Amino acid sequence: MILREPALQLDPRVQRLWALEWGLVALAVAAVTAGIAVPLELADNRLAAAVVAAVGGSAGLILVAFAVLQPRLLYRRFRYEITELGLYVARGSLWRRWQVVPHARIQTVDTKRGPLERAVGLVSLAVTTASATGGTDIPGLDPRVADALVEELARRAGIDEGT
Repeated sequence: MILREPALQLDPRVQRLWALEWGLVALAVAAVTAGIAVPLELADNRLAAAVVAAVGGSAGLILVAFAVLQPRLLYRRFRYEITELGLYVARGSLWRRWQVVPHARIQTVDTKRGPLERAVGLVSLAVTTASATGGTDIPGLDPRVADALVEELARRAGIDEGT
């Protein structure tokens, strides 16, 4: 079997969500760095304050670079599609992963909306199976697309039939 890319892409707004997440991590690193460096400076321990500031500043710059680059890479490389076999998901840039979750194995299909997702108007989908490693998730969906996907997966999996 030759693997092909699934047909559907995430909502483009997910790039903003991921950039915001990385930006918040960078902000947290800056706050922790300042919280350590300022008291050291006030205690006249300038060498230690300079080392903390240099390490924290470098980490912050790396995180800002991630905030700019990583969302674009993830967005370009994340695809999904419902096929006759199941939910087909492909993700990853360096380590590419193709996953098919068979319809018959799907136990639940849940939507999740954290505060940052709500801020950009997106939803995540979580598909669970009986296997501990068999489920998958699809981040960054428009709520209408997510609702249609939930209905289609539930219909194909026979979730509404009960057990």
